Amino acid sequence: MTTDRKPEDTVAIEYEGGIAWVILNRPEKRNAMSPTLNQRMIEVLEEVEMNDDVRVVVLTGAGDAFSAGMDLKEYFRETEAKGRAATLKARREAYEWQWRRLMFLTKPTIAMVNGWCFGGAFTPMVACDLSIAADEAVFGLSEINWGIIPAGNVTKAIAAKMSQADCLYYILTGETFDGKKAAQMRLVNESVPLA
Repeated sequence: MTTDRKPEDTVAIEYEGGIAWVILNRPEKRNAMSPTLNQRMIEVLEEVEMNDDVRVVVLTGAGDAFSAGMDLKEYFRETEAKGRAATLKARREAYEWQWRRLMFLTKPTIAMVNGWCFGGAFTPMVACDLSIAADEAVFGLSEINWGIIPAGNVTKAIAAKMSQADCLYYILTGETFDGKKAAQMRLVNESVPLA
């Protein structure tokens, strides 16, 4: 039995005073990004960009996580079982919204990192124009624990924000750090109390 939501429910949008709150909405999986969520985010970003009432887009996560990164089961195991074409399509859709769409959206974007931010979640966070983290947020590049380095655009994303020494340290150790440390390293613009 799957706990995933219908495609339209994987991302919530709330409009308030010129702000489009775009909320990754898989809290039962710490907002891990699946192929279904990635497809939905392409649609959502198109919608908010074309909405003349939207002046700024805030990206955040439901529950206690910004995003735990890629949903390993759905993104890798299930997609790979469908063959090379399905894998390439899923990868393209992930890059499309997480990097290209966010990076070049015609409206200002802010990542509001409210909790867990792991692996693949670094890419959309860095692609946003600004990023604010909760002091209590937990960041990590835990791929080394599986004997690999961060994949896709993650390494490029963190290299754009962090010093080479900090990048290598966290890639090679897999250690976690909090919002205050993320701000100190300039991975995020600012760290504030979660409340």
